[in-house]
Amino acid sequence: MKMYIPEKLLFLNEEDVMTLLTPADAIAAAEDTFYHIGTGEITVGKMVMMFADPEQKNNFHSMPAILHHRKVAGVKWIDTYSKPLPGYPFSHGNLVILSDVRTGSPIALVGATNITTMRTAGGHGVVQARHLANPEPKVLSVFGCGAQAKAGIRGFLEEFPSLRQLRLFNRSRQPMEEVQKRLSGRLEVVICDTPEETVTGSNLILMASGAQKKLLSAELVRPGTTVIGIEGFRDLDPKLGKAADKWYLGYKVPDQDILQSPQLNPGGALTMDDVFGDMTELLTGKIPGRERENEIIVSTHMGMGAHDVNCAATVYQRALKRGMGQELQLV
Repeated sequence: MKMYIPEKLLFLNEEDVMTLLTPADAIAAAEDTFYHIGTGEITVGKMVMMFADPEQKNNFHSMPAILHHRKVAGVKWIDTYSKPLPGYPFSHGNLVILSDVRTGSPIALVGATNITTMRTAGGHGVVQARHLANPEPKVLSVFGCGAQAKAGIRGFLEEFPSLRQLRLFNRSRQPMEEVQKRLSGRLEVVICDTPEETVTGSNLILMASGAQKKLLSAELVRPGTTVIGIEGFRDLDPKLGKAADKWYLGYKVPDQDILQSPQLNPGGALTMDDVFGDMTELLTGKIPGRERENEIIVSTHMGMGAHDVNCAATVYQRALKRGMGQELQLV
């Protein structure tokens, strides 16, 4: 029998991704990922990080997953440079490589920088809020106004049409004014000067600031509030992990990064004993979500490669239907 060697794979750049992936797609992929991890139909590989400099400020990491239910495997390859060369961003040029599980053949190379942005605050952050927030929230408080926060705002508006007011807190005023102008026909956007002002009248909070210090203290969180953190406890008071009625992780694993990291778990005060459960357990009915209106609930998740692979699979399948992308010759 002649050995089969795949000859082509599809390259989909960042512009293709933005054309083919919607906020609703990112939300659907995030929920699908949490659920099928819980059922055992997604295998999450171990993330491997490698430092590119002696100071360990710049790194590359690979994040693999097999989506058995979608018949694809993939790995996200990403750089995070805390000390980049002048003119270079913190992270860029990220990729997802997709393979067909049935044949083992590589099938696509997909730009993943925009996928990362969309599937984080606006993807799994929204899914966490969908299952943990009190119904029909009227006010959303957002800390931060960068790419992740803006994607989060888009996702939360997609998920919660009941929202009537957005309260923003950010170090720079201009990005907040841009959001205010862009959303003027959708809801009231209030630019806030303090964290206290930001959470006034709100029971739904998104932490997406990228800040390296605590912005939201436990004392400011009132009963009935749901707090979604995409930076662990980097910009969120670690006391909330203990003081909240329930603290959920996205995916609970023995070497959970959020607990091991001195940046995401300052002082190492939080342990797995403080965790109520994770989203994979919640979506598969193993544990409850919100049980009382007045519960304070915190949910933190940094993301994982399975989310990106799932989004990339959606982009790839849609590209095939629309005839988009560039075919690359392998042999």
